[in-house]
Amino acid sequence: MARTSSRTLAVVGSLACLSLPLSAHAQIGSGWNSYSPTKRLQLRGCSDYSSANGIETFKVTCNNTTDDNRAEQRIEDDYSSGSRQFEGYVRVASLSGTNISLKQTFQANNGAFLMIAVASDSGGRLYPVGTSTTLATNVSGTWVRINTIHDVSSQMHRVYINGSQKFTKSGGTSPWYNKYGAYRTGSGKGPATIEWRDTRFWRDGSASGGTTTPTPTATPRATPTATATPASTPTATPTPTGTGFSFEAESVTYTHSGTGATLQADANASNGQWVSLDAENTGSWLEFTTPSIPAGTYSLRMSYKTNNNRGQLVMRVDGTQVGGTLDQYGSPSTYPTVTFGNVSFAVTGTHKLRLVVTGKNASSSSYVLSADRFTLQ
Repeated sequence: MARTSSRTLAVVGSLACLSLPLSAHAQIGSGWNSYSPTKRLQLRGCSDYSSANGIETFKVTCNNTTDDNRAEQRIEDDYSSGSRQFEGYVRVASLSGTNISLKQTFQANNGAFLMIAVASDSGGRLYPVGTSTTLATNVSGTWVRINTIHDVSSQMHRVYINGSQKFTKSGGTSPWYNKYGAYRTGSGKGPATIEWRDTRFWRDGSASGGTTTPTPTATPRATPTATATPASTPTATPTPTGTGFSFEAESVTYTHSGTGATLQADANASNGQWVSLDAENTGSWLEFTTPSIPAGTYSLRMSYKTNNNRGQLVMRVDGTQVGGTLDQYGSPSTYPTVTFGNVSFAVTGTHKLRLVVTGKNASSSSYVLSADRFTLQ
């Protein structure tokens, strides 16, 4: 059975030591507008997904060669015009199998059009599925930056590896969307463990012009699969705010009811990230374990991002509801802060903050929830 888990432990404000700084990222070309589409996790067959320290880990866990084995993020960036650019850093952590797709540009009505995959030969060889082209070799165990640019009007797809254009492909039919993760191609098999970090998205720009920043060769100083702290012993420290404490949603342990939770990069969010519960119905939940909080009475607040696919929620602290129902629907998106109410803690310790989906606005297209930052003041 596929398993999903999502946990992040870090000292608030120290995420820069876990991956390359955001300034190391640079989109290809010019005129691009950054945006943050939602993501929906797809797990099929023998697959597994986890998220920790800003790194998403996708696994195909068996060597089956007939079933649809995949762990992928389906990007809800559906489009039929303009241009789109995807950027992300990928690392092939292990590959006992071969021919595992890492990134897809997908035709909604006609299947995958462009798949970038890894084969087990040549120390890990990146290639576009269906061609004899080699994009890069000896990639296993190394972070590689992948950019794809799609211009709908010219029907041109471009693939860049570490900032250099390596492949083009033309054609295809609208509408389109993007996917990334680990997917067994028709000739492929697992096991495979694929890691992705710092995925970013732009639209309505050009592949020409601009000056890109070279991809740094440094390796992140944290190994996510080896240093994750058990959920029972969170190490994040709340940041004093003068009269209370605050902490980032992505900087503490979090878990969910099984629908999937993803870390979203967003320049407008606190600390540049927020956590999404990819809910599809009522009853789904996303729960955070706070750092150790001194005994006392606090006003509980949460910053979040509205959108046109958001659900309605209630907040439960250690099992008890605090405040009323919050509707996160909004179009266009905003970044408000809500006050749920007062909570009292008799002793110093950690606590559970659970967001539970209770419904959705009549205008909303889904039940997705967002959490950016919590404050106890």
